[in-house]
This record gives sequence, structure tokens and C-alpha cells, in this order.
Amino acid sequence: MRIAILHYSKPPIIGGVERVIGEQAAALTAMGHEVRIWSADESSAFREMLGDESSPLPTPFLHPLRPIEKHRHILPHWHQDGVWCFITWRLADSLPQEFIQGWMNERDAWLRGHPKPWEPDIEAEYHQRFSERYLDLLDQGIGSCLLRQKACADAVEKALQFFDGTRYTLKSYVVMPNHVHVLVRLHDGWPLERVVQNWKERSAKAINLILGSTGTVWQKGYFDRLIRSASHWEFVDGYIRHNPEKAHLRDGFRLWSADESSAYRLGMATNRRPSMVIVHNVFTMPFDLAWTEEIIALTHSRRDIRWINWVHDVRWAEKVPQALHIAVSEHRKAEYTKHISEPIHVIPNGCDAKAVLGLTELVSALQLEKAGLVLLQPTRFVRRKNIEMGLQVLAELPEAIYLVTAAPDPHQKDGVKYFRELKRLAKELGVAKRVHFLGEKAVLSDDDVRSLYQMADALFFPSTQEGYGLPLIEAALHQMPVFCSDIPAHREVAAGATFFKLTASPKGLARRIKANAEVKARQARRRLMLRLNWEKIIREQLEPLLSRRKAP
Repeated sequence: MRIAILHYSKPPIIGGVERVIGEQAAALTAMGHEVRIWSADESSAFREMLGDESSPLPTPFLHPLRPIEKHRHILPHWHQDGVWCFITWRLADSLPQEFIQGWMNERDAWLRGHPKPWEPDIEAEYHQRFSERYLDLLDQGIGSCLLRQKACADAVEKALQFFDGTRYTLKSYVVMPNHVHVLVRLHDGWPLERVVQNWKERSAKAINLILGSTGTVWQKGYFDRLIRSASHWEFVDGYIRHNPEKAHLRDGFRLWSADESSAYRLGMATNRRPSMVIVHNVFTMPFDLAWTEEIIALTHSRRDIRWINWVHDVRWAEKVPQALHIAVSEHRKAEYTKHISEPIHVIPNGCDAKAVLGLTELVSALQLEKAGLVLLQPTRFVRRKNIEMGLQVLAELPEAIYLVTAAPDPHQKDGVKYFRELKRLAKELGVAKRVHFLGEKAVLSDDDVRSLYQMADALFFPSTQEGYGLPLIEAALHQMPVFCSDIPAHREVAAGATFFKLTASPKGLARRIKANAEVKARQARRRLMLRLNWEKIIREQLEPLLSRRKAP
């Protein structure tokens, strides 16, 4: 999906909204979207990129100044690259042949007396006399109505969805008992005739296989109309959504809308145009009032684009954009509610905590913010480090993980042997998946170790003997709670540590660790990291809002 983010200024300015939009853009990009940030200085380029209905630049609607490809197969068909189109096709037995012949004769005679281009009232007369009669008769459910069958409707849906996002972008469709309506935007280079032919051939083959037949499934040709404007687009989308109700159907149809699918199925743009624009503060902080009013006007005229009003501050609300309104806090929501009557949703700004803490790629990849409790032992594989005691404590903490930085040294035979013993013990205790011997797969740098101190909840250091105990000092400098064995070297260097006897029970140690206030504070910090993760916010809070059905 192509997404534009608008603000008065943009990164690399550090701090404030600029930092927010930079992190938001990075998260959306990581989720697979194509994102570009636009500033007030680029307003002309942004407007040109969108195009408008008074310009022959590409727009999502039919434009008379751009080339129109015309071909005829029973009915005349128009194609214009990148334009929304309403398409209908029907089962071969869905309309009586005498109706079709009479309808076409009457229509051809009317067209000879009313050559194009048409005034609006003439076009309205055409659709009332011909389009509406055609569609009304289809809704009467004449013929075999094979598409009532779930398997046949599934075949049509699979055909429609197969090239969605590559050759075209679907907005909505309804599979009725004997016909199909689709609102679709064709991508450049994919002519209407070829797209519809693929839908019909792919689905017909599947339906014949389901029915065990070889007959003709679909009518020859199809009915289509290019979308003229945003209001026309909304009318057609509404027609599709309400077609089952209009035909008095309670079942036997299949209705789909991008609004009710994942928010990121809404890929409405082709070329460089975005399908969603996130506007930060421009609507409510008019440092450039002319630009603010211009963007507000675009939200009303360009309804094919999903507009999001992301409100950090409220200083102006005389004109309200046609958008999804999101406030960054309950306080801002209450403030904005005084000025507008539309729904306002609260989504907090995220925070790239990994960048704030300076975490390395190796430590970031561990996703420690998702763990229940994180114990760290920076050490080597020598027996006096007593790593087995850490494994025993880990067995009493089912929500915990245990990080050991050591790597087996091939030049120390006992160290290699000790490592193998620890691996066997971890398996026997049932903690093999929760202990990570980090040095086994990668060489840790000093920055990696510093990142581990940032992310762990406690240093667990059960050595049976030490000459100094440097990790205790490093942990104290990182304000990390320390649990260490009560030996002379530790007593000499540890500051504010929790000491335990080497004979202490693992269960008792586990209880002390879980009850420690500093440990709980570190756990809360990691939960905050998870809550403010941009990708999590987008997936769990923004996407559900975007995927709700629009009001009729």
C-alpha cells in the first residue's frame, strides 16, 4: 500500500512531531508499505502527484482530456488507465433472450437520437431507461442461480481476489445468485476486457468442475461504467453493499468490501499516488492556513483516498476534514470534541524504544520486551560460574528466560564438557527452550552486552568463587538489580545487591526475584516498550478502525 504522511516539516529534525512521523513511517515501511513523508514546502508537488479533476494528470476518475480506449462486444466498453470502474456480468441463463434483444434494439434507437457527449440530464435519462431496467431484472433471480451454491460463489471470489493488488485493486463486490457486481480500479497496462475475461474464464472452469458439466456458464460480454467522480464512486459502492437488501435476499449471496477486510488491502493507488494519507496536525495547527484549507478541501473531493487526521494539538477547528479523526491522548480528544461532532478515536503515539535505548540488532532480534522475566548472567563456561544453579532457578520461573553470554572455548576441554553438561541439564529440567547461550551462535560485542544490561530484569550471578566480580559493578551502573552469591569478592564490590547462600533453594530464590520491587519496575518498563511499539499500535489499534464498515 502507498501511504503519504503530511506535516509542516519532516525528519531529520529531532524531537516533537517530526520524531513521531519518522518512527511511524519506519514502522509502516517495515510492515511492507511504500511510505513517503511530505512537508509544507512540497505542497505543490503533493498536489501534482495526486492530480485533480480539472487537470489531465492521472486521477482515479474518468477524465475527458485523457486518452480513452473504446472497443465493442455486444455493448460498447471504455477503458482509461488507473480509473475506477463498475462492472456487472451475469450467468448465461439469467435474462430471457427476448428481453435482451428488445432492450438492445430500444437502446440502439435511443442512442442514435442522443449522440454523445451528453448533458447530465440526458445521461440520467439513459441510465433510468436502460441501466436500471437491466439491473432490476437481474435482481429478480431468473434462471438456475448457480451462485447461490457456496462452492460456486467461492470459485467467483477466488477469481476476483487472485490478481487483487497486482493487476487491479478491488474496493467491493457482491456475488448475487445469478450475477456479479464489482467496483475495481484497474492498474496501468491491464485493460478492462482482459481483466474481466480472466475472471470469467477462471471461475467458469472451476464452476464446471464443481458441477461436473462442460456447458457455458457466463453470458457473452459484460456491463461496465467508468466512475466519473467521488460522489459517483460512493453511490456505486453503496449500491453494491445494498444490492442483496434491494433484491430482498437474506442468504445466497456473497458480499465483500475492502473496508471490512484488513486495512492494508486498501491499495487504491497506481503509479505514485497514495491510497492513504496520514495528516499530522496540519488540520488543527494552521501555521500555513492556505495549505490547511487546501488539504481539507481535498478530503472532501478525493474520497477515493483514506484520510487520517492525527491530532497532536488543537489550535483551530473552524473547518473539519472528511477524515478518520485520531487524537494522541484522552486529553486531546476531550479538547477536540468541543469543536467537532464526528467520532474521535484515541491512539497514542508509539515510541521506538529500541532506538532510544540504543539496542543492537542482535539484542533487538531477541524481542525481550515480549518476555515475562529476563535473567542475565554475563560469564564464561567455567565450572566456578555455577550456571547450573541459574538453570535450577529458571525451572521455578515458568515465565522467565535466562541469558548466558558465554561461548564454549574449544581450547578448554573442561569448558566444552561443562557446556554439554549444562545443555543436558537444561533438557532434563525442561528449560532448554528458555535458556539462551548467546555466545554459541554469535560473537557478542561490548555494545551487545550493554544492550543486554538495558533489557534484562536482573543480574543473576551465582559464582562459587571470584577474584573481583566485574559484572556486579556493570549491572549497578546500569541500575539493574543484582542477585549474587554471598562470597567475599562479591561482598567487596557489590552495591545494593541481594546476596544468597550457595545452599539456598532454587524455589526460594525464585520467590525473592519475583517479589523484588526493582525487578517489577524493570518488567514494567519492558511492558511499556511493547505497548508503545509502533507496529503493534498499527496492527491492533489503527487497522481495526480502518477496516470497519463505512456508514451508508
